[in-house]
Amino acid sequence: MKKIVTTALAFALTVSLTMPASAAKFKDVSEQHSLQVEIEYLANEGIINGYSDGTFKPNAPIAKKHIAAMLVKVLELPTTNVQNPGYADVPTTHQYYKEIAAVYTAGIFGKATHFKPESSISRAFMAKILSTSFNLKSIAQNAVTYRDVAKTYEFYTPIQLVTMNNVAQGYRDVEGQLPDFKPNTLLTRAHFSAFLARAMSLKGGNYKPDTNYSYYYKTVDDENYMMTYDYSDVNANGVTDYWNLYNADTGELASKDLYIMESGSWVQGVQSSDVATFSPYPFTVGTKHNSLNDEEGIAQRTRVLNTNEEVRVGGVNYSEVVVIEEAWPVHNDRGQFVKIDTSTLYVAKDYGVIGVKDTRGYWTTWLSKRVAR
Repeated sequence: MKKIVTTALAFALTVSLTMPASAAKFKDVSEQHSLQVEIEYLANEGIINGYSDGTFKPNAPIAKKHIAAMLVKVLELPTTNVQNPGYADVPTTHQYYKEIAAVYTAGIFGKATHFKPESSISRAFMAKILSTSFNLKSIAQNAVTYRDVAKTYEFYTPIQLVTMNNVAQGYRDVEGQLPDFKPNTLLTRAHFSAFLARAMSLKGGNYKPDTNYSYYYKTVDDENYMMTYDYSDVNANGVTDYWNLYNADTGELASKDLYIMESGSWVQGVQSSDVATFSPYPFTVGTKHNSLNDEEGIAQRTRVLNTNEEVRVGGVNYSEVVVIEEAWPVHNDRGQFVKIDTSTLYVAKDYGVIGVKDTRGYWTTWLSKRVAR
């Protein structure tokens, strides 16, 4: 899929992608696990720990007492001067009393006779507590109609909120068929960790370049490129922005790039190519695309590794940087699989792409300056 187009920068801006993946923290959560990014994200943030044998037990049910403890850490809820929720099965001597009382005081869990600290929760109840915990906002264009979630259903709104914000998605058995949310399905440790990590990492804002500036890039080959907004080449509804990429020394047009933020998507690539980077928007961590070559069983994937990276590039410090990784199989001239390559795209608010690293973690392209037009 990935191939060099016209220039090193055009390649960097089309293959768009990240840092080499670090070794898995848990023995039973390999890099091939579909929720590995989210689980590692929570581990790196100090929200979850594995067991003494180095495992995480991703398929085990998640206990409500552990959910309470995780939410206390993530939301930094006070565990002193809390209200006693009065749950019959959570006395003040309970190991997790303070955490459970803290989430009750915060209004995340409500009044009930029993809390059932050892029980799991459903996908629907997950939607309720996460939409409440993170005050999720409605994004109408991201709404989804589910076959198994009627508008009269108690948890209809929370389910829509986690869907709109790319925290949780439904299941589609047949292409073209409305998806199911499966609201009554109980959650495993892996699934709740994934939903929590996505809610924590949720990042909105404008990640396209500001059209009031021209952008100058340098490459590892000491070539210089300038990217400027093309006011004459915008699609009919005015949403898609096209940018001309020039060789800054010769003035030669290298490529015509595009940035799109519409219909719940962030897309960046080259207009004349089928190569582009795609991520659901707003951004959340996790695997966003994963396909297999049927003959080789080799994955080609896109993952968002972080949405709040602090990055210094071209002498400038950037915050809230989104880090996107793509991995794809490389073949030799005889069509034989050789290896998996990755590349890292760094995207900043109002700047777009600020830099690209190769598989080894070296900068191949970076933004050197931005000049007002």
